[in-house]
Amino acid sequence: MRSFLAINKRNLGLYFRDYSAVFFSLLSMIIVIALMVFFIGDLNNRELLDAIKLVPGRGGADDESTVKSFSFLWTCAGIMTINAATVTYAFFATMIKDRTGNRLNSLLVMPVKRPVFVLGYVSGAWLAGVIMSIITFVFTEIIGLTKGIEILSFETQIRLILLTMLNTFVYSAIMFLLASIIKSQSAWSGIGIILGTLAGFLGGIYFPVGSMSETMQKIVKCFPFIYGSSLFRKVMLGSVENTLFDGMPESIRSEVDRTMGMDLFFGNSQLSDIGKVGILIAIGGFFILLSTICLSLSKKKDR
Repeated sequence: MRSFLAINKRNLGLYFRDYSAVFFSLLSMIIVIALMVFFIGDLNNRELLDAIKLVPGRGGADDESTVKSFSFLWTCAGIMTINAATVTYAFFATMIKDRTGNRLNSLLVMPVKRPVFVLGYVSGAWLAGVIMSIITFVFTEIIGLTKGIEILSFETQIRLILLTMLNTFVYSAIMFLLASIIKSQSAWSGIGIILGTLAGFLGGIYFPVGSMSETMQKIVKCFPFIYGSSLFRKVMLGSVENTLFDGMPESIRSEVDRTMGMDLFFGNSQLSDIGKVGILIAIGGFFILLSTICLSLSKKKDR
């Protein structure tokens, strides 16, 4: 336990003392919010409002306000997903620096079991990711208030925090394995470029899943981003959807949920929320196990 806590304390201290790492952890959030304000938000608002106007007597000022809330929260849910990935990525930059500076060798020869070493790094990244994701959530709530959107209920906030903890766990495990394999800072930077480019797309933020081709939908479902964003959206948009689709046929809400990625399907079978959670837990556990095996089998000359 002492070794576990020592690894956590060291890595968390190094991460939060590096202000540039903290800033770039949140850079993707800043970019997506800017895109939402100047482009994505208006585009989604227009398409959804046009669909609502097809219902007789709907599409007035109240619906327009609700649609804006829908679009804002839909984008914020996606931000919560990719933010966990970018924060944990930035956190493990310390591990890459340790490797290139030959400090990782000293850590690996300590009398610490490999699972403890892995969990020490993963839990540190998890804690940093949860803290930064909560800060992101508070920031988006403040922006929402300035746009006239009500603060989410306490129950919804608790559920979002639990989802944040799960989502961050998954990316902490994935990033640790990548950091165990990558040997240089330039290669790690390349991973960051790929992550920043694809995360928003794979999370269904820039384009709703329903607007993608069948092939692209299958590709997106091979990555954990879409499952996290789907869970966040179901929680964040629940009350807004109840207002927006009040008095409408259930089929309209179901079609919107499918198009916007709140509901995911494999063929004609809808994936339940429990199924999404199970997939994320399985991915996180698999990568922790794989990381432990990789470290245990690594050659002494690499340690």
